[in-house]
Amino acid sequence: MLNLYASDPVLFVDRSTPSELLEAIRTLEKWDEQTLDMANLLISVWSADAIARPNDREGISELQRLIHSALDGVNSSASLPEEYRFRWLEASDILESRRLNLAHADPEVLLRRRHVPEILQLLLETGNRELPQLDLINKLGVSAGRVTQLIGNLESCGLVTKRKHGRDILLQLTDIGRKHAASAQKTAPSVTGFCGLLSTDVTIQSHLKIGKLIAA
Repeated sequence: MLNLYASDPVLFVDRSTPSELLEAIRTLEKWDEQTLDMANLLISVWSADAIARPNDREGISELQRLIHSALDGVNSSASLPEEYRFRWLEASDILESRRLNLAHADPEVLLRRRHVPEILQLLLETGNRELPQLDLINKLGVSAGRVTQLIGNLESCGLVTKRKHGRDILLQLTDIGRKHAASAQKTAPSVTGFCGLLSTDVTIQSHLKIGKLIAA
């Protein structure tokens, strides 16, 4: 079992799991400075790691269970200082936002959004080389903000990777991204006239789904 009174909490970041921390918290009768510091470090680091990973839904759910139990589901919950309660609630809110984002990060839906097929095609044409995001913006002729938003969605779906190189942001398709791009290239319908003008951005549908989830 994880020891909440360990002399070096950092050692347990990679050696323990949220379920082990939860078991340790369940044995507590009352929080003290040392146990708070240990739990806070692990919850903070693990939450940041889970949010940064492309698609860690299970890890996010496990952390949410840990946080909710620590806040209200164990004997020591009553002695949890407001400062830590606020911190962990904030971490839970951020995890929930990420969970909802991943729940609607459906590549098939994303591929139907305006400009996404063109982005994938331009990246596919580079082969395995990286493409500066500024080049992509210039070729598409759309705003930098719009491209940044779409690239963020593609990255969340695991279709695109990006890295910073000086002042440039370099983009590249993942293996899954190349498969989707090649498939979209073969099956893409020709959209012209009023059909193109009246096409609905599925972002609206995603927001409606998120609203239903929150209300449920």
